[in-house]
Amino acid sequence: MQYILIPSKSKSETDFFMNLLKKMKKEATTLSSDEMEDLAFIAALKEAEKSGKGSMTKVKTHLDKVSKGQ
Repeated sequence: MQYILIPSKSKSETDFFMNLLKKMKKEATTLSSDEMEDLAFIAALKEAEKSGKGSMTKVKTHLDKVSKGQ
């Protein structure tokens, strides 16, 4: 599956692209900047796990400590 990201600055610009993609009979969705950050972070964690240089468990443990202020 391939993805195309189209950043937009306004609702009217987003509506334009969504309508255009609908006319082209392409599946489309919108994501907030927070959702994009979450997806990028998860992708980076998965890539680190595959590389053998990182450990998802260690990262999660570290983030848990940071979130608790330790």
